[in-house]
Amino acid sequence: MQRPLSPSDRRILRILQSDGRITNSALAEKVGLAASPCLRRLKALEEDGVIEGYRAMVNRKVLGFGVEAFVFIKLEQSEPGWRTRLVERLKGYEEVIACHALAGEIDLLVHAVARDIESFGEFTMNRLLTLPGVADVRSSFVLSNIKPMAPIPVPDHS
Repeated sequence: MQRPLSPSDRRILRILQSDGRITNSALAEKVGLAASPCLRRLKALEEDGVIEGYRAMVNRKVLGFGVEAFVFIKLEQSEPGWRTRLVERLKGYEEVIACHALAGEIDLLVHAVARDIESFGEFTMNRLLTLPGVADVRSSFVLSNIKPMAPIPVPDHS
């Protein structure tokens, strides 16, 4: 069972989501703690799984990925173990930057990038449509990012 978050924990989470590279001393100052207790709280949040990791946000276009798409995959039942194999293959595709299992008409939502439309077409035809148990694949292309991934709201109390 996860321990309740203190007001200091909540401040730490809010600050880190907007500046993941902040130093511990600067974080401690913003939170209103000494450096050692702040670092202990930070380590506890990591150990408890509240903080899952740190990463840089990278511009896909600068790296040559001109196409971003959401792919909606409908599955059909197949032989035992098919879903595990399908998920493992999706995880191995560099074009797949996120994948979510859904409830409803669509079974999987794949967030993908590609160098250009031809590369995306090849990815779809030669990889996605050949996966075991795939019944239908539909794609929607991102025209612009209106609101990029935002921080997770940190409530004032548990």
